[in-house]
Amino acid sequence: MKRHDLLLALGGAAAALAVPVTARAAGKPVRIGVVASDVSAEPLYAEAQGLYARAGLESQITTLANGGAIIAAVASGALDVGFGNLTSIAAARQRGVPVKIVAPATLYTDKAPVTVLVKARGSKLKTGADLRGKTVAISTLRGELQVAVSAWIDKTGGDSAQTKFLEIPFAAMAAALGAGRIDAAMLTEPALTLHKDAVELLAPAYTAIADEFLIGGFVASDTWLRDNADSAKRFGGLMLDVARWANRHHNETAAILAKHAGLDEALVRAMTRATYGERLAPEHIQPVLDAAVKYGSLKSPMKASELIG
Repeated sequence: MKRHDLLLALGGAAAALAVPVTARAAGKPVRIGVVASDVSAEPLYAEAQGLYARAGLESQITTLANGGAIIAAVASGALDVGFGNLTSIAAARQRGVPVKIVAPATLYTDKAPVTVLVKARGSKLKTGADLRGKTVAISTLRGELQVAVSAWIDKTGGDSAQTKFLEIPFAAMAAALGAGRIDAAMLTEPALTLHKDAVELLAPAYTAIADEFLIGGFVASDTWLRDNADSAKRFGGLMLDVARWANRHHNETAAILAKHAGLDEALVRAMTRATYGERLAPEHIQPVLDAAVKYGSLKSPMKASELIG
């Protein structure tokens, strides 16, 4: 692994911290929750490069099945920081779960979408109007994927209320399309690349929310943020620096991601890689919240500022 560029990028930030690195690195580790995919891999890249100590932190990384389990672990105190998708974070906050975002994770960008609406090869579907009475597969009902598809359908001549949504794991979507059990699916990497011969693009449906927005972030509890303000600031700054580096060094991160996610490295190199947010910006959060309210994933309006720790 080439560490030079990333170490240079982080060196100035680490040197500017007032608390000595050696003193902080010997303290209590930050317990971090991630999922086994590209969307939350920045903590892994930092650990593989030995960058937590450089930022005055220790790390203890745990992989959980999904963002919902991670948010629950953060809220209970079993984890200090962890990944969650934005709609789940907002819904948890509305239910009284005291979590806030301390650093961005994956950023949707129409320049390199990793999750798109697909159809079976040869399908005649073209617009949202064509999905009236049809069935669309999503990985989680009433989450960001359903919000995005609904927004795209309504913006392209259809009526999302007349479309059926079915919860199916990403790994099973291509087979379901081929068998005709569903008509379209919101498919993500690496399944997109694995099944590229069986599916084709229907639409980059996420763009119906915005050209760029935050898909997920790293959250911490209000209590942990209050009691560990310095560690939270260091962690957030480190994730931003790692995001800037990782967005420009896919070759260097491919082996780390392949090992963590149990993927073939050649597949990782071939697929579209996640783009990480390089700043925690309200304008990358608000469009998702507004769309989630419109389509029922959130009970009431919410300001982006309510989610930023």
